[in-house]
Amino acid sequence: MDYEAQQSVEIVPGLILGSIYNLEEILYMKPDVLFPLDRLPGWIWSFGYRGEVVYYPITDYNILPDDVLDKLVDELLARLQAGKRVGLFCVGGHGRTGYVASCVLHMLGTKRPISFLRDQYSMKAVETLEQENAVKRFQERHPRISV
Repeated sequence: MDYEAQQSVEIVPGLILGSIYNLEEILYMKPDVLFPLDRLPGWIWSFGYRGEVVYYPITDYNILPDDVLDKLVDELLARLQAGKRVGLFCVGGHGRTGYVASCVLHMLGTKRPISFLRDQYSMKAVETLEQENAVKRFQERHPRISV
């Protein structure tokens, strides 16, 4: 399958989004923690990365069980709240990355996080109806906080 790589961007302070094809861009942004949602190449160590890796694999075009998503978002938010820079990415940087990022942005107080990502990051963010519905369920289950 061909993927159109999404350019890496720091969407809000400390939260870097991108694709595996632009992983070097993410690494140049000096993340303290990487959250790969698909895979992570071993060359990151020779590139000089020495931070933490928190791995939550998600099948392409899919979602996580609600309880696992909640744990992922909690772990990512804890690192942001501790002042860590976080790199979040999947293969293309759209669906899975957008789905998780939307939930994180909701918790950070972003109104309409999917629309925000589509305006500020990629029109392809959150690729499937299943991902959109999962974000809506997440929003219903969790009140917003601010960091």
